[in-house]
Amino acid sequence: MSLAEAAKPEGDKRRLFLVIADDTPDALMRVLGVANVQQARLRALTAQPDGAGLSIRLELDDQGDERAQTLAARLSACPSVRGVGFGWR
Repeated sequence: MSLAEAAKPEGDKRRLFLVIADDTPDALMRVLGVANVQQARLRALTAQPDGAGLSIRLELDDQGDERAQTLAARLSACPSVRGVGFGWR
C-alpha cells in the first residue's frame, strides 16, 4: 500500500475508466466533455497513443454503480470511442 492509499479515508472510493478512442485531435476533449456533462469529479488522467488509437485512463470519484454504468454507456456512444471498461481503483 502506498502512502497516498494509506492517507485516503475509507469512504473515498474511486472508479477507473479505461477508454480506447481513435487517435484524432479532438478525441480526448470529446471524452472529457462526456465526463463533464455527467458531473464526474476527475482525480487523475493519463492519455497516450496506443497503436492506431489513443488509450485514455480516467480516475473519478465513485458516484455509485448506476452513475458509473451511465457514464460508461455515454462514453461508449461518443463518436471517437472504440471501447470502454471500468472498475474500482
